[in-house]
Amino acid sequence: LFAKRNTATTFLGFDFPASWFQSANALFIVTLAPVFAWMWIKLGKKAPSDPAKFAVGLFFAGAGFLVLAGGASGSGGWVRVSPMWLIAVYLLHTIGELFLSPVGLSSMTKLAPKNRVGQMMGIWFVAAALGNLIAGLVAGQLESLPASDLFSSVAMFVGGGGVIALLV
Repeated sequence: LFAKRNTATTFLGFDFPASWFQSANALFIVTLAPVFAWMWIKLGKKAPSDPAKFAVGLFFAGAGFLVLAGGASGSGGWVRVSPMWLIAVYLLHTIGELFLSPVGLSSMTKLAPKNRVGQMMGIWFVAAALGNLIAGLVAGQLESLPASDLFSSVAMFVGGGGVIALLV
């Protein structure tokens, strides 16, 4: 909704549909996944722990929402923000995802008892589905709350999760 209502969909004189922003995540995943794979191999034993990777991933996700809050505060009415705001958000969220997702899947297989690995992988995906449900419910508040307040609140909540991950 933010892309459709509050973001300019013209870049260098070219008009495009707001739905094209959804492809930014896939582009960043394909581009950055090899970089992350190389980085983890290069770091070897010096790589951060799994909880630290989770925390960093959550911090990047929170930073993305802070950027989105900044963009939302600069939009409204007839004013639309630059598409670069959303591109920056997708970049930060993708970096966070690349810290979280592979590490989470790996942790499930490493920590689960041998006869429960499949069930734990299922629980991981159920947790992701519930997270998406909650995200959808929160996003539904975009109609009743100022967008900058909503995105700032989400940023603080996600960043708080990063702090908790570091303490665990």
